[in-house]
This record gives sequence, C-alpha cells and structure tokens, in this order.
Amino acid sequence: MATKRALLIGIGDYDAVHTGWNAIHGDDDVALLAPVLEKHGFKVPSVVNEKAVKTGIVAALKKLAKECGAGDKVYIHFSGHGQPVVDCNGDEKRGYDEAFVPYDAYKSERFTVKERPYGGENHLVDDELAPLIEAVRGKLGSGGELFIAFDACYSRGLERGEELDDTLDMDELPEFMRGTADYLKPSDRSHLRSIPVPEKFKPGCVMAVVSACHENERNFEHRVGNRYYGSLSYCIYKLLHKNDDFNSWIKYFQTKAYDASGCFVRFQHPEITVYK
Repeated sequence: MATKRALLIGIGDYDAVHTGWNAIHGDDDVALLAPVLEKHGFKVPSVVNEKAVKTGIVAALKKLAKECGAGDKVYIHFSGHGQPVVDCNGDEKRGYDEAFVPYDAYKSERFTVKERPYGGENHLVDDELAPLIEAVRGKLGSGGELFIAFDACYSRGLERGEELDDTLDMDELPEFMRGTADYLKPSDRSHLRSIPVPEKFKPGCVMAVVSACHENERNFEHRVGNRYYGSLSYCIYKLLHKNDDFNSWIKYFQTKAYDASGCFVRFQHPEITVYK
C-alpha cells in the first residue's frame, strides 16, 4: 500500500547574537502546513528550531528515505534562511553553491567556533543535499511522487547598491526577508572543501523542486493579519485547501498562476524544476 509522507523543516528562532541570523517565521510555516497535510492523509514528522541543526536535518532525511516505499507520495518542505557559499569543487558555473541555513549555522567567517573562524561546516549545501534527496527518490520507484519546496533565499544582488536603488521602492519592502546575498567562504579546514561533485539525478519518479524566488531575487515573508509566513509556504497552504495533486501544483507554478495568489511581492517569482 502506498503511503503519503511529509517532512517539514522550519526554523524561525535563530539566535542572532550567537549566529548572526535574525529571527524569522519558518517555524510558523510548519505549524501552518502540518494540520492541512494531515487532513490529506500525510504522515507529518517535523524538525523545528533547535532540533533543526544540521545533523538533525540530515538524520530526518535519512530516516524518511529508510521508511519510504515504492509508490509513496512524499512532500518535503524547507523554511528558513538561505545563503550562497563559495563553490569548492568546481561544479558551479556561477561560482557558488546554494545552502540552506540550519539552526546551528553561522552567518560569516567573523564568528568563531572552538576558537577558529567558522568555515561553513554547519551549512547544508546543495552538493550534500542532492544525495539525500536521491536516496528518498530512489525508494519511491517509477510510480512514486516527490514534491520539494524551499522557502528560503539562495539569491544575491537585490539588496546591493545600484541594483536595489534601480528596482525597489524601499517603502514597498516587507518587514521580514529570508537569507542573505553575502557569500560564505569555507575555511581551508572545512569539510565542504572535500565534498565530491554529486551525481546527476537518475531517471525515476516525477520530482518537482520549487524555490520561493529566482536566484537573482530575495525572498520576502507574507503578512496575514498580525502574523507572518513564508510566501511560498502560504501559497502551498492555499493550494492544499484545494487539493494535494502534485501534477496540478506543477502546472500551477509552470504557468505562473501564483501571480494571482497575493502571496508574492511584485519583484519575487517562484521557480520550479521538474525531474523525471
């Protein structure tokens, strides 16, 4: 029997003093999505705030892969900060990897860990994430379904100098932004320098990966009354009130139907990639 499974990862309560990352509302995204997914019959474990350290996230993804079976339908959600990290293995034409920022990751090399400059060891870069996702997908078989959402910012440039002045009215900016355009440079001792280039995804079930914004944009939170949620999280919350049909979600993002959702500011556009 195929099973509906979800894994929700959300961080809001970042420790700004110790890590440099300001608090946002990724944990509220989890609280928003979990009940609706459960109504659709999904099993919904979550990893939130201080439990969403890098080792905790990796362990949760490995556990999900272990539990999945052929034909399962799986939804994975990441809500938190994102940051570009200088590419160390030469697989990125742009010169940087994309990284999700766990609870225990630091914002820059200016922070010290055990009396050494932070080198990115607690960031979860795409080169590490790819094989974890491949392990989940590999268990689903050709008849499974996998939808992954990143409500984080991996982008650069929008808050820099003339680009910001030319494109944005500062009065329009929402209060909360996710991520930073400032690159993190792994230290010489960082394990990120020894990560091999990940293999390409093998043919398998349909896998859709949607990000909250393009790589040259920033991710802004969406205000609902007196509460804030990730823009992509709230958009998917609205989709779940209609159905849990991943194929229709794919079409929704491919056709840019999200423009009418009211979840995204005019200068933020979700981006979807579909693998088969």
